[in-house]
Amino acid sequence: MTVDGGTQRWLDWLKMNNYNLDEVRMPELFSGDMDSTPEATLDFFKHTCTQVIYTPNQDETDFVKALRELHKYCEAKCIQIDTIYALADTSGRLDQIIANINALYKCKQIIGSCKLFLLAKNSLTWLLDAGKHSISIPQPLRDREKWCALLPIGEPCQVSTTGLKWNLDKQKLKFGNLVSTSNTYSGSEIVTVETDHPVVWSMSIDNLL
Repeated sequence: MTVDGGTQRWLDWLKMNNYNLDEVRMPELFSGDMDSTPEATLDFFKHTCTQVIYTPNQDETDFVKALRELHKYCEAKCIQIDTIYALADTSGRLDQIIANINALYKCKQIIGSCKLFLLAKNSLTWLLDAGKHSISIPQPLRDREKWCALLPIGEPCQVSTTGLKWNLDKQKLKFGNLVSTSNTYSGSEIVTVETDHPVVWSMSIDNLL
């Protein structure tokens, strides 16, 4: 599935890397309010098997509306999904970054227990629900002490961790107080996080592009 202006960026990337569009599998769905989509791109998809869905509602982002359309599509096709990877690079716009994080919180309301991951060119971000979590950290990231963070964006939360260079021990994370940014790994393969409320986990990954 592609979303509004992201569709054009995907097509541009394919062309830049010399892919033959006739041989590329087109997305099943392409949704958005189409304010960032060139007319030529809309015309192109009229001649493919892609279902183009216009979502004009301005009370939600195109990303959140796309999650709703994906849910409807999967229900209609009796498709069960447990994980969504969203390629969501925001080019540094803070408002879009916050909107994407808001989508992490809204995803459960839209698609139930399905897990949503935000994949950017050099980071991976997802929401940890209340409870205990184990995260496997690849050796290269541990060796290079790449960054990771725990962000209490929804509400304050009490967090304990293992496997981090600067662990938390039932400490309260709250904006205006303590926020665990620019952390890294102790060398352990597994990081554990226990939290009493949902908290955002974000981590560096090797550059995808």
